[in-house]
Amino acid sequence: MKGAAIAFLFLVALVLPESVRAVEKVSLQLKWLHQFQFAGYYVALEKGFYRDAGFDVEIREGGPGIDAMIEVATGKADFGVCMTGVLLQQSAQTKVVVLGVIFQHSAANILVPSRARINTVAELAGRRLMDASGSDDLAAMLKQQGVDYAALPRVEHTGNPLDLVAGKADAMVSYITNEPFAFDQKGIPYRSFRPRTFGFDFYGDNLCTRDVRSRREPAMVDAFLAASLRGWEYALANKEEAVDIILRGYRVIKSREALIYEAAQTEALIQPGFIQLGSQTPERWNSIARIYQDLGMLPQGRLPHPPIYEAPREKTWRWLKLAAMAAALLSAVAIVFLFYRKARASKFFAVRPRLSVVMSALFVGLSIPILIFILAYNHQKNSEAIIAMLQEQVGKSRSATIESIENLMRSVGGVLGLLAESAAAQPAFFRSEDSRDALYRVLTSSSQIDAAYVSFEDGYHRVVTRIDADRKRSDPQIPASANWHSSYIDAISTGPDRRRHRTFYDIWPNVVGQYSARSSLDIRNLPGYAAARESRALHVTAPSINPDTGYPVISARYPIYRSDDEFLGCASVNITFDVLSRYLSMQRPSRDSVTIIADPTDGKMIASSEREKVVKVAGRSLQIATLANVDNADVREAYRLHVQTNRDDFVFTSPRDGRELSASFARFPESFGSPWQSVIVTPTDDFVGQLRATNQKIVLTIIALIVLEMGLIFALARRLTRPLERVMQELEAIEDLSFEKRRGRSSRIREIAQLQTATNLLRNSLQSFSSFAPVEVVRELVKSGIPLSLGVEKRRLTVFFSDIENFSSYAEQSDPDLLLEQVSTYFDIVSRAIAEEGGTVDKFIGDGVMAFWGAPMDLPAPALHACRGALRSVRRLEAVNAAWTARGLPTFRMRIGLNTGNVLVGNVGSADRFSYTAMGDGVNVASRLEGMNKEFGTTICLSDSVVDACGGEILVRPLCRIMVKGREQRFMVYELMGIADTGDPELQPAPHSVELIEMTRAASMMFEAGDHQGAANAYERILSLFAGDPVASAMLTRSELAPNRRHKD
Repeated sequence: MKGAAIAFLFLVALVLPESVRAVEKVSLQLKWLHQFQFAGYYVALEKGFYRDAGFDVEIREGGPGIDAMIEVATGKADFGVCMTGVLLQQSAQTKVVVLGVIFQHSAANILVPSRARINTVAELAGRRLMDASGSDDLAAMLKQQGVDYAALPRVEHTGNPLDLVAGKADAMVSYITNEPFAFDQKGIPYRSFRPRTFGFDFYGDNLCTRDVRSRREPAMVDAFLAASLRGWEYALANKEEAVDIILRGYRVIKSREALIYEAAQTEALIQPGFIQLGSQTPERWNSIARIYQDLGMLPQGRLPHPPIYEAPREKTWRWLKLAAMAAALLSAVAIVFLFYRKARASKFFAVRPRLSVVMSALFVGLSIPILIFILAYNHQKNSEAIIAMLQEQVGKSRSATIESIENLMRSVGGVLGLLAESAAAQPAFFRSEDSRDALYRVLTSSSQIDAAYVSFEDGYHRVVTRIDADRKRSDPQIPASANWHSSYIDAISTGPDRRRHRTFYDIWPNVVGQYSARSSLDIRNLPGYAAARESRALHVTAPSINPDTGYPVISARYPIYRSDDEFLGCASVNITFDVLSRYLSMQRPSRDSVTIIADPTDGKMIASSEREKVVKVAGRSLQIATLANVDNADVREAYRLHVQTNRDDFVFTSPRDGRELSASFARFPESFGSPWQSVIVTPTDDFVGQLRATNQKIVLTIIALIVLEMGLIFALARRLTRPLERVMQELEAIEDLSFEKRRGRSSRIREIAQLQTATNLLRNSLQSFSSFAPVEVVRELVKSGIPLSLGVEKRRLTVFFSDIENFSSYAEQSDPDLLLEQVSTYFDIVSRAIAEEGGTVDKFIGDGVMAFWGAPMDLPAPALHACRGALRSVRRLEAVNAAWTARGLPTFRMRIGLNTGNVLVGNVGSADRFSYTAMGDGVNVASRLEGMNKEFGTTICLSDSVVDACGGEILVRPLCRIMVKGREQRFMVYELMGIADTGDPELQPAPHSVELIEMTRAASMMFEAGDHQGAANAYERILSLFAGDPVASAMLTRSELAPNRRHKD
């Protein structure tokens, strides 16, 4: 009965409507009045996203005097819309964490009406500011430009931008999503100063909660964040519907048009299609924290921990990794200690090294470190030179670009000033045809000017332009031979028959065509006209579409004022993107570089060395491209990293072809007058490729010298110790009571000759003591240590080493171009196979490849993935070999070593340049295993640690136990045959592999157990069934098995 009752209650719960189920009441504190700024939260509530997640949300309106962060920190609100001020919190009890950043960029700016004649931030000093608290990035901008923010005269902030027009203040703190709309609606020219233009790119609105709540109720916090982000995704995808929700459900003081405007501006600040909604990075928070330190709002020294909410699963995984590393370390220490005690109790230390080995080691120990030091020192210095050269070249190009464009705009401003003075002195002259030559001279004063014109307040407009392909395409009435054009538009007072009178020239002033047409163009409504009038200074517009051509231009305007202060109009010039882009193309740092001039506030492109990419087609119209959507994946990636990390200069990997690229973002000086920045993306090899190639050749040369020197050292040591070895052999014979005199020349070295004489005397003396027993000698093994390096961490990785068999012979005999083609193909095959299996390619070492699995990101079953990557590399190279054979080219045979072990992995190098690599015993073992293939004729050798990690998922056969330098324990080496239970042809073992594995395993067990006769017989059976098997052949040549063979070659 009890079970039936429980089942009944469960069924009732399932069929109850969702509205009846229990939901948790929570509050969300907004930072300001209801508007589109918080649209995502309204939509999440309206669409039921919060209720689906189990919440009954109360959205609280903000406003003057309400600090959302304080409301959350004190527990008055469960969640809130906070700003970057969360970095300034001190108390752990009231600590606030950011769940997700909504606005990737701050909307704060300082709005100035053009009539205030404030053209730079520095000119704000002493001017009245309508201020609102909380915009710390504005304080940073003002401080950079020499303005004391605290000393500015304050005016009460009413939230009404028209107070500026009324003269109540000279400037106001505003949001670019709100106040500019009122100015645009009324046609009031204004200037906006945004911190982002000056390099202060703060996060804007973010969703926050108390740190205590995030730790105690992580599931609830995760659910609220997910529902909020879902609401924002919907709101941005359906902006008009979101506006209707706001107008219908909340008390809003804005019009629908104002909310639509705000929605468009908000989307630009969030950048949902470019950066993942809600994402935040520690680098960006650290950059903001440094600015707070500079402002004196944070103490100098250590930066505060980024206030990023960390989900519990991420914390758990981090602690599990640390625990696993600690357990692995303790286990390794315990194993080493136990092995050491066991070895001490056995005869393991009874073996002594040969004298030739000792002498070789002494020579190597004294000379090789010097060469290694030379190698390391040379590599470090060359790396420093590479970085310095790259930064110098990019800096020169950037400075030249900025300086040249400044000079261009300065000269344009000077010419416009003279033109405006002439028009003010003789306005009637510019209403006559005689003025055409004056405008022509202005036009031709600079090759970058596309059009020069004078526009008057009554609508009269006279212009002289170049005729290019854009204009000819836009107007079929333009004669094909025309290269120049002049026209004038009648004053507006002319009435409905107001016309534009056009004249065309092939060579000035030779007329080749004329026509007139009605025109409604009012130059006074074009961008910059009113701003130039109000500011009484040169005004450079943002990029806009030229009404004559439909293509983008920028315009520079200078106001025309008579001596009695009457405004007559503007003198202007147009500079086309095409002209600027051609100029940038000639000024590129290198052939493959991309140089761009863009607006840092919205990423809109002004010009680009790839001029065809400045505009893009959207529907049936042209739009100006931005750094976020330009048709160049490298530029988009550089901009994304710049936005996410706040770095101006950095190196990154091309998403298109994997090349190393350098990105440089530099703002134009404030004196330039327009918020532009220079963006340079260039392949590092364009500057330092030859130096890097030379560095690699030096490294290879020193390695070759080291190998050659080691060979010479060993040969010399052998020659010196050969007489001593004969003496040793005679002594061994005496110990065996064999007194036969052995032949050999006497050494020319005095001490050795004396030893030979003493040995002869000993032999004669001991002949009468034949009853003496020999004494057994134990040779001592010296263990080598591996030092730790700072800046790395210990991880358990699977390390991969490969090289090409007999590559030196190929290199000497092959054509360099064909060899390069083949080696590049080989590297591509191996790199792709490693990448497909989640591995990390560490470096290319000559013809070899080093890679590893398990870092930098954790990977489940790294050993299995490594085995799969190795098999794919080999099988794909075999397929390519077949094609090479058909072309008559030599083929490559790979040799691969895999080892799983604890290694040091991390960033190593200098303070300016890092290399992510792995090092340690595990790496050395993998390299040694790669060399074992030569001994056994195999392709892929594995250590026992790899086999243990993979278990039964791989098919292997044992080879033998080996000892490597630096280890006290011998371990079993295996050959990888394939992956078990797979349908992938690249991973399947060869036919009959299972039988071969079982036979080899049986033979190996006999060999390891000391049954050498049985092992020899077993390996011979393998050869009888698998003729030419390299492993069996190699094992039968070993000294332990050779005497036991039944069939000797």
